[in-house]
Amino acid sequence: MEKYWTLALLFLFLLPLVSAGKVNLFNYLPANERVKLVTFECHSNCTPEKWFMVNNLTIIKTYNGTHDLKVMITGNKSRREFIPAKNLPSFTISDINWSSVNETIKNITSYKFLGSTLPKHYSRMRGKITRNGLKMEFHCDECLLSECPLFLDITCEDNCKVEPKTFADCGMDMKYTETGSTTSKTTTASSGTKTTTSSTKERKLCGPALIVGLALVPLLVRRRRG
Repeated sequence: MEKYWTLALLFLFLLPLVSAGKVNLFNYLPANERVKLVTFECHSNCTPEKWFMVNNLTIIKTYNGTHDLKVMITGNKSRREFIPAKNLPSFTISDINWSSVNETIKNITSYKFLGSTLPKHYSRMRGKITRNGLKMEFHCDECLLSECPLFLDITCEDNCKVEPKTFADCGMDMKYTETGSTTSKTTTASSGTKTTTSSTKERKLCGPALIVGLALVPLLVRRRRG
C-alpha cells in the first residue's frame, strides 16, 4: 500500500501544469520555499520594469539527499523531472534584497550610456536567481555601437549595478572587418606566361578595441531602421 501511494505521488509530480503566454515567476516561487537555482528567459518585448514576466522558467529545488526536483515552465506547458542533486546552497526568495532591486528598476530610465537614454524595450532577456542574488542580461538587437549590438547587464547582490555593454568580440561574424588591396604576380612557365591574382587582406579588430574605444570616442547608440 505504501508503494502504491509513493507511485501515485510521483505521478502527480510528473503531471503537466497549465500555462499560456508569459508567466509571472513569483507565482511559482513562494517566499518561504527553499530553492537552489532559478533561471528564466524572455523572448520578445522584454522590459526591465516587468523583468519577472517570462516565457521560460526553470526552478531547481532539493528533493532528497541524492536528487533534486527540476520544474520547467514554458509559455504553454510545464513538466517536472528528477535530476542528480546539484552542489548548490539552498535559499528562499525572501533572502534576496528586493528593495534594492525595486529601487534600481524604478530608476532605470535615469541611466545614460554615451549620452543616450537606455532603451525601454529589449529583444530578449535571460537571468538567474541564486543565493548571491539576481542577475539579468537584456539584449537589444536593434541598438548598435558601430556594428556591435548592445546589452544591458543588471546584477543585484547586496546592491545593484547596471552596466550597458557590448560583446567583446562583436560575435564571430563581426569580430573583424576586412579591408585590403589586390596584387598581381606574373610567372613564366614552359607553356607560356601565366598571371595570377591574389588578395592581401588587412583585418581590423572590432571587439576588444571597441570596448576600450568606448571610453575615448563618443559613439552614438542608433537604432536600425526597418
